[in-house]
Formats: sequence, structure tokens, C-alpha cells
Amino acid sequence: MQQRLQQQQTWKVVVRVLIVLLIIVAMAGSVLLGALTQSYGLEPAASTSLAAPSSASLAPSTSLRPDMRPQDRIDGRSASEYRSSTDDIPDVQAQFAGLSTSDGRVLFERDADVAVPMASTTKMMTAIVALESTPLDTMMKVTLGAANTPGTEAGLEEGMMVSLHDLLYCLLVPSGNDAAVVIAENLSGYESRFVELMNEKAALLGMSSTHYADSSGLSDEDHYSTVRDYLKLAQYCMKNPVFREVVGTRHKELTIDGVLFEFESTSQLWDVLDGAEVTGIKTGFIEESGYCFVGSAVKNGIELYSVTFRGTDGIERFEDAAELLEWGFRHYRTIELVNPYQLVGTVALTSWIDKTVSAFAPSAVRVQVFDLNGPIAQEVSLSDIEGSVVQGQECGSIIWLQRGEVLATSPVVVSESVGAPGFFDGIGIGWSRFWGGFFGDAPHAVGSIALKSVVEVPAAAPATLPDQARAA
Repeated sequence: MQQRLQQQQTWKVVVRVLIVLLIIVAMAGSVLLGALTQSYGLEPAASTSLAAPSSASLAPSTSLRPDMRPQDRIDGRSASEYRSSTDDIPDVQAQFAGLSTSDGRVLFERDADVAVPMASTTKMMTAIVALESTPLDTMMKVTLGAANTPGTEAGLEEGMMVSLHDLLYCLLVPSGNDAAVVIAENLSGYESRFVELMNEKAALLGMSSTHYADSSGLSDEDHYSTVRDYLKLAQYCMKNPVFREVVGTRHKELTIDGVLFEFESTSQLWDVLDGAEVTGIKTGFIEESGYCFVGSAVKNGIELYSVTFRGTDGIERFEDAAELLEWGFRHYRTIELVNPYQLVGTVALTSWIDKTVSAFAPSAVRVQVFDLNGPIAQEVSLSDIEGSVVQGQECGSIIWLQRGEVLATSPVVVSESVGAPGFFDGIGIGWSRFWGGFFGDAPHAVGSIALKSVVEVPAAAPATLPDQARAA
């Protein structure tokens, strides 16, 4: 039995030695094969490994990087300044483009000051001039010339009587050139006179690079504007509730002189914009202008406006608008800087030895910030108070700055009332300070600041990869 065990142990040792030798031979063969491959320029066979691909192989190809151009600007600065920290740059194909907030802050621009024909986006000005000068129930007659206006039409016929209210839908939803001429002729007698009113309005709005030659946008001679001017026009027009209602309409049925009209908006922004409510505004196209679009949308209480001129494709202009708006909503958001329950700091009451009062902001401070501009500096200034203090008394201030620009300010107030020391309290305090002076004691308490010096802006939600189905 013992002999059999010894034989088994011997065989185990032999097997192990053979395995080690086989491994050594295999390694030597691998090294030799590698040397031969390198020497003779042979390509190794493709791997058949089923291992998961590396993170590098999953990374988006460079073809998916946004179409950033040297003239592109973000929040007034070259887009290249932001490229070093993010690839989330608007991927826009139009030759001229812009995105702004409702209060006029331009978040993105591409050649925004170059004057070009703007086609039927002209009708935005036609509508606002009419709205501000004429009651909505004013009836207007369709002339033969208006009914025969070339280009897109609402289908109005000579002799029809139409209210301005209904004409606005004919003008802005199906982009009726006939409706534009009806409005111009009825309000001013001749279209050319109405165009003078359009140019006067443009000047009042600060649209210094804009000139109108007709009411519909058919002309390309002496009829031009810029992206920047049209961002201004969008901001202004969308303050008018009737204009907002009309341009936010996708389908409309009207009965005019007993004839039923069914209109479909020329805008397709509804089909391509994700996660926001479309609020307008207007398409445009002639050969000289290319495809134009002024878009608007609201998300989380923020409204943004996009303008694209000289696009190359009818669908692409809406995708450009969606790209701009979705990018804007990712990075331009409302955040809370401070609330009235948040301790700002403490303030020393210098008439006492050991008393302080808490300091708070009197109300919440919320601002709209552009997160790509980085963190917000929070500068708190608190002042000690002598004598009595009353709850709500101002004791300091907070200033918030991003990239050196002031975002907001707020006073700081005390949270409670504290009286000044009485006569006998004063004697005791004076005595304590006298003796404390020999030991280097402070004459009163020291205030403090509880808030940090920087407010970090929450990171934006990651941008999704381009939706191939949407582009189809």
C-alpha cells in the first residue's frame, strides 16, 4: 500500500514538471513568433476574443463632434474658449444663427451681424405693426392684387371681408403672402406706405441693420436683416399675447365669408424638439435667403429664442432650432443662491461682551445662470452693531458674481431684537472690560460668516448623441 502511494506521488511530480515545460515552450514560441512578425512585417491574425470592447472603442467618433466654426461665439466669447472644457457645443448647419434669452442675453451666435434676406420671417413685423395700430375686429377687404400675390398663400379670394384677427392666422400659420398684402393695403392704402411703418418700427426696436421692402418677404433687393436684429424682434413680438397665441398655433380652422379654411403651420419644430413647449414662431424661404426660421420654446419657466438664416434644407432648419434650444435649456437654468432659512452668519453686538445675533437673507434669491461660465463667487459683508437691534434690521449684504459680472445682490438682516445694555449692565460690562484689558480679552464677541465663498453651479444633464431617426 505504501509503495503504491509513493508511485502516485512520483507520477504527480512528473505531470507537474511536464506542464511547466509545456508552458515554457509555449512562451518561447510566442516570443519567437513576435520577433519573426516584427522582422518580416507580418500582420498578426485578428483576435477572436469575446471580451467587452474598451471604453475607447465606445467613444463617439470625431465625425460626431459639433460643427464649430471660427466665427461662433458663446455668451459673447469665442466658442473655442469653451471647447477646452466641453464638447457640448451647438451643432448647427445654418450659415447664420443665434440663440437668446427672453431678456436679450445672446447665448450663441454665428455671424449674427451679417445682413441677409430674411424671407417670410418678415411677416413677424407685418403682424406686430398691425396689432399695435388696429383693433382685432377691424374688417378688411381682399383686393384682386392681394388675392393674386405670388408665393405661399392662405387662399383668400377677391372681395372677401376678413377681420384682422383672422388675417393674422392667415398670415402667420400658413404664411399667406396674400394676407400680408391685405393687411398692408387696408391699413395704409398702399403696401409701400405700410412698409414705411415697418421700417419705423424696426428703428424704434434698435434693429439698426434691418430694412424692409415689402410686407411678405418676397423681395430680396433692399430687403434684409441680421440674426441679432431678429432676436430683438422675437423678444419684442412675444410680449404681445395675441401674437403669442397665433404663432403658437399648429392647426387652425376659420370660417371666412362662409368658406371653411383649414390651416397647418409651416413650422415643424413640434416634431423635432424634445422636452420643451413650442411657442412659435415663423418660417421663411426664397431662393436668395435659403431656409430661414425663428423658433421659440419654454422649459421650466425659461423662454428661449432661436434664429437661423440661410439654411440648406427645409427640415434641417427645424433641427438646427431644436439643437440650439435644447442646448440652451441644458445650460441656462434657474438656481437658488440663498433662502431665508439659510444662516448667512452672525453679527456681534458691540455694546455687549458676549452677544451675537444670527443673520439671514430676508427672502430667497433665484437667478438664471449659464453653467458653462463656471462657479459663482459669493461675497458676504456683515457689520457689527452698536446699541440695540431690531429684528429685520439690515446688517450687511451679499453679492454674487460669475466671471466678474454681478448676477444678484441681497441685503442681510438680523433674526431677533436685542436691547442695548441698561445702566447697571453697562457698569458691569465696563468693569469686565477694564479687568479684561489686562489679560488681552476681546471687548466684545466676534461675528462670523457661515456661507461659502463659492456657489457651485449644478452640472448640466449630459447631451444625448444625435438622434439618427430624427434626422431621417
